[in-house]
Amino acid sequence: MNIVADRNIPLLHETFGRHGQLVTLDGRDIRAADLAGADVLLVRSVTRVDARLLAGANIRFVGSATIGTDHLDCRWLQRQQIQWASAPGSNAASAAEFTLAMLLLACERLGRALHEQQVGIIGRGNVGAHLQALLSALGVTTLACDPPLAEQGVSGLADLDATLGCPVISLHVPLTSAGRHPTRGLLDRQRLERLQRHSLVVNTARGAVIDQAALLDLLQADRLFAALDVWAEEPGVDAELVRAATVSTPHVAGHSLDGKRRGTEMIYRAFCAWLGEDCRAAAALPPDCQADLRGAPRPVWQAVMAACPVARDDGALRAAAEGPANALGPAFDRLRRDYPERRDFNHWRLRADASARPRLAALGFNV
Repeated sequence: MNIVADRNIPLLHETFGRHGQLVTLDGRDIRAADLAGADVLLVRSVTRVDARLLAGANIRFVGSATIGTDHLDCRWLQRQQIQWASAPGSNAASAAEFTLAMLLLACERLGRALHEQQVGIIGRGNVGAHLQALLSALGVTTLACDPPLAEQGVSGLADLDATLGCPVISLHVPLTSAGRHPTRGLLDRQRLERLQRHSLVVNTARGAVIDQAALLDLLQADRLFAALDVWAEEPGVDAELVRAATVSTPHVAGHSLDGKRRGTEMIYRAFCAWLGEDCRAAAALPPDCQADLRGAPRPVWQAVMAACPVARDDGALRAAAEGPANALGPAFDRLRRDYPERRDFNHWRLRADASARPRLAALGFNV
């Protein structure tokens, strides 16, 4: 069996390597010619998988180690009877924890206290629900909007207009262009202009969920603030938008070691089920991270920022945005590819004063 894979998927050789010949490439560089003779294709969100890529190939299984599927033409794959799998929820904890860190840093830079803000969460799927739980653990009030869930009878949800009335808006929706509730351009110019003055818009979902040109206009006019991890047309990031946002990071919210490993393991299990074989256990995780926060003046802040060093990631992207325009895209990809190892909260062991332990434990840290 011949397998072509994005080389940035972790544990490739430990999992898929025993099933045949494994060829690894940069995800953005995978072309139709690379798939001649291949049976299996393994990708991340940077590779568009559709008829243009697979026409003429003999691919029988496509695995995407990502929670989103907007880069897969799922209907075409089904019509071609090509088995496909993704990894929904694999990095939900990672993305939610990083979003919390973005919120804390943005509020710090804006001179606000997060616990005094009401956060409107648009999309209460795996990531949105996890973020809501984290915020509740810190005493932050929230509203959550999710029309598809509301139609299924899920209670406790607000409508979109009420959610957009919050001073902080956090987006956690898939990118969809069809159906009853498309999300492409969800925050268009009209909706952005109706937000409260100086609202903070946080996006760790997909860049195209927001009208970026309209957002930039409103940021530059001092009407809104933004904390952005995702960008339309990646890696073609708008340097002006990077500079205008309060927090700017290079699409790394879901990039914890634990989340990426879960993504690989999920598509590997689907692959083994397709083959009718038992799964092979993945390699052991490295030891948990440790920190001593006894006597720390802001233990929750310090714990979250140790686990999710958003200021570091923000600084790296801003530095890239100050360079030549044609270097920003490659720098964006390099920051994602070479991202330092990051662990989820539940893989941190903290020593802390008794007064801080309940809040840290509620966030998922081991204390």
